[in-house]
Parts: sequence; structure tokens; C-alpha cells
Amino acid sequence: MQFKGLEKTSLIEWPEKAVAVAYTGGCNFRCPFCQNQDLVLNPEKLPTISEEEIINYIDSRKKWLDGLMVTGGEPSIHPSLFNFADKVKEKKLDFGTETNGTNPKIIEKFLKENLIDRVALDIKAPLRWKKYKKATGTNDKKLLKKIKKTIKIIRNSNISYEFRTTVVPKLLEKEDMLNIGAEIQKTENYYLQQFVPENTLDKEYENLEPYSEEKLKEIKKLLKENYGLKNCKIRNL
Repeated sequence: MQFKGLEKTSLIEWPEKAVAVAYTGGCNFRCPFCQNQDLVLNPEKLPTISEEEIINYIDSRKKWLDGLMVTGGEPSIHPSLFNFADKVKEKKLDFGTETNGTNPKIIEKFLKENLIDRVALDIKAPLRWKKYKKATGTNDKKLLKKIKKTIKIIRNSNISYEFRTTVVPKLLEKEDMLNIGAEIQKTENYYLQQFVPENTLDKEYENLEPYSEEKLKEIKKLLKENYGLKNCKIRNL
């Protein structure tokens, strides 16, 4: 398996753990607000890091690292992800992945083989096709059904997980966020991520003004009060 980046230490991706973060190239979505433009559109132009380099690095830092998170792009589009996770677990380190949820089969396989310890799933919009199509730039309606299945699988698992949504003004209004809240009621950890208008796939989004801190706090309050999202938090303020 090949990677396109490595963050050597992160204290954000996995609460109460220090992990390295490896980046895969390529994605099956074209979210207009995505800030990983090169990873999504031109991964072949980026330097490549082999899985051996990643494994050797985290193995050499066992005293300081608890594990590895794999993000992207979209990691689940790579068939070799499962075998890579197996190699990480052989080193007695935790393994997690960030995903858009479009490959429930690999999450099921991870859970069945006890090869995953954490999943972070990006919910791009309310789980309705018109909204999701606009937020993700995809025409494959079947993917929404798969995302719903992945959400259910994760919620019924016993691993660490979080759901999160980047609150993009052009795509998501307060009502949309409340609709998401209704769909994931009582989820343990849900994060509202502040939109940053930089290096976006669709350049028009770089002209958007992010929601104010007050607006995000208002949404967070409503989600907590109405949908049991007691650990709803805001990132990137």
C-alpha cells in the first residue's frame, strides 16, 4: 500500500491518545469544499511513502505513540487497507481510519477480525440524496444507502468512534444540521467542524464567510438539547 503523507504525531485525531496519521491518495467523492485538493485530484503528483516506511516509523516510536490513524482522500477505496491494518496490529499498536462511509463491507470485515479500534466518519449533509449529492459531487445514489449502513454498523460496534460534519454555509443551514442530529440521535461523539475557505476543490467556496462562533454554538446547543448529543463539540474555531 502506498501513502501520500505522514503526520508524525497528532493529539487531535484520537482523544486521549497520541497517534501518527497516514494519508492515502484518491477519493470517490468530489466535495466542493474539500481542502485536500491534491490528494483527491492529483495523488500521482505527490511524493509516495511506502507502507514499510510507515510501519517502521510507528514501530520505532512505540514509547511515544499509541497507534495510527489512516485518512485521505478516502482510505476505504484501497483494497490493501485491510492487510495494512493487520501489519499495524501485529506491532501491538492501535489502528483507526477516517472515512466517508461508502464502504460498509470493509468496516464489517475490520470488526469481524478485530483489526480496528477507532472510526471517524464524516457526515457531509442530512442523509437525503438531493443534499448529499450537492455536498459530495457524486451521482452514485447507491452510496448514500451504503453510508447509512456504515453509520449503523459503527453505532452498534464496541469500538471508539466519532461522527463529524464540516458546517459549510453554502451547503448547510441550521435546519440541515438539526436534521443530521435527528438521524444520529444519542450518538456518543459528534463534532461540528468550522469550515476554512482555503484551497477548496471548487474555488467559489474560498469566497464564503464561515459561520460565526456564536452560530455554531447555537447549533451545538440545539443538538444537545433536542437530540441527546451530549458530547457535541466544535472544532477549528
